[in-house]
Amino acid sequence: MTRFSSLRRLGVLALTTALGLAAPGFAAPAAAQSDWRTVRQDQTWLAFAYDQPLSTRWSTLGDVQWRRVNGLADPQQLLLRTTALYRVAPGFRVGAGVNYVATAPYGELPAARPLRDRQLFLFAQLNHKQGATDFMHRFRFENRWLADVARDADGDEELINERFGRRARYLVRLMRPVPGLEFRGLPVLGLVQNDLFIGLGGAERGVTVDQNRIAFGPAIQFNRSKRLDLLWMQQWVAVPRARANENNRTLWVVLNHTGLPR
Repeated sequence: MTRFSSLRRLGVLALTTALGLAAPGFAAPAAAQSDWRTVRQDQTWLAFAYDQPLSTRWSTLGDVQWRRVNGLADPQQLLLRTTALYRVAPGFRVGAGVNYVATAPYGELPAARPLRDRQLFLFAQLNHKQGATDFMHRFRFENRWLADVARDADGDEELINERFGRRARYLVRLMRPVPGLEFRGLPVLGLVQNDLFIGLGGAERGVTVDQNRIAFGPAIQFNRSKRLDLLWMQQWVAVPRARANENNRTLWVVLNHTGLPR
């Protein structure tokens, strides 16, 4: 069996396993939360993502995201993330990274205070191709230090109610050319992805599926290194403190930079 075939089989196995784990996870919240209310909100997420090779083996991967609700009127989140990656084999990279997320009270279910989420995470990414379709599988195991933001007697910000949690994430993405569509001589790609979040206890409610994001839309290539993704995303988030679910409609615009191999 070739190395490529082994990686492809590993990707298919990962996808099957993740879907198997997700199915009971979605069923359980649906049953347990049948008396919860659901709110639907409109979001706009603007992002810049980069994947820059540093050598033949090492690369850095990251993104900056500015997230708003009610169009661009009200703040939601600011996210800053970077990852150092090592290429184990063609199409397979592992690494570790840091993430900082500042969340404002937003929407119909606002938290009492702003939240800061500081993360250290482990990362693995598997890419393979089946015919004209490019597959990507991304796994992330997050250690999270969460805290609320309050004001002290002098009016300065301080972090309170600090707690620790862990979370696992699995994202699968498919991209392939859309027949007959081109931009500047390059094919327009169709993109579909799903990102599953599983809380592992400590900060939230134990081991449970607590968020899912499914997104799709065109990916427009400007050249070999720049791509613009125009995505429509449906985000489901469980909010235990409010006994409610968020079901958020999201316009997600991502400018991607992919450096040339070294």
